[in-house]
Amino acid sequence: MSVSKSKNLERKLENFAKEAKNELNNVCGSSLWENLGFIFFDQLEDSEKIAKANFYYGQLQIINEIKFSI
Repeated sequence: MSVSKSKNLERKLENFAKEAKNELNNVCGSSLWENLGFIFFDQLEDSEKIAKANFYYGQLQIINEIKFSI
């Protein structure tokens, strides 16, 4: 992979990560989930919020795995 493609991929992954973190902060009402991980989501009252938080947390995990492998 060329350097420019690699940097472009890194930028895109970082944008996806920022979006996922923003959504998690909105769903959880704070950034406390960053310290506690998915355990924090069980404390959310609404099952829809729990599902959304798990979705975005899963996205972050995938993004981190991709970043690690490139």
